[in-house]
Amino acid sequence: MNTPTLSPQETQDHAVFTALMWALSRPGEIQDFDARGDNGLEAVGKALLDLETSFFTTDPALRQTFARLGARLESPEKTAYLFFPVMDEGALETISRASVGTLLYPDHAASIVVVAEFNQGPKLHLRGPGIKDFNEIQVNLPERFWQLRDERVSFPLGWDVLILPPSRLVGEGRGEGEQVIAIPRSTKVEVI
Repeated sequence: MNTPTLSPQETQDHAVFTALMWALSRPGEIQDFDARGDNGLEAVGKALLDLETSFFTTDPALRQTFARLGARLESPEKTAYLFFPVMDEGALETISRASVGTLLYPDHAASIVVVAEFNQGPKLHLRGPGIKDFNEIQVNLPERFWQLRDERVSFPLGWDVLILPPSRLVGEGRGEGEQVIAIPRSTKVEVI
């Protein structure tokens, strides 16, 4: 009997997916992963997207990469995953339209993947499942982002947010030392 083996890409995707699951189960804690030649957004997209998922991004390079995975480009209101390499006014307007799910189908909520510097910006006080007392983090996202989240998130409705710092590509385009912080919709966020 042959034992199935994973390709190098499948091994990487599995490792990235595992880091994302740890991040979601421990809100506000940094999880590390190796992108092996991809930037963080590409690696996360490759781990999450396939023929049965949809995405939205305005970044042309990400669109091409994700289209090769067979994922469908959808409008922000209908998509499962939104990717933002830059958080600007256009991104905030788009996020305001992202699905928070419905009470019958809370799983139809979007996951938002953003790039922001860690240890900069407003301090955030996190409470909720997966956090013993509280976590305090800093990510350089505009206060309007947190206002939008506060307005739209009411568990079980809301967005899961994955935050990556700008990629650190070294050498011949190899991504090393990528990181992610997750803030699930079940987490209460207070801007301090």
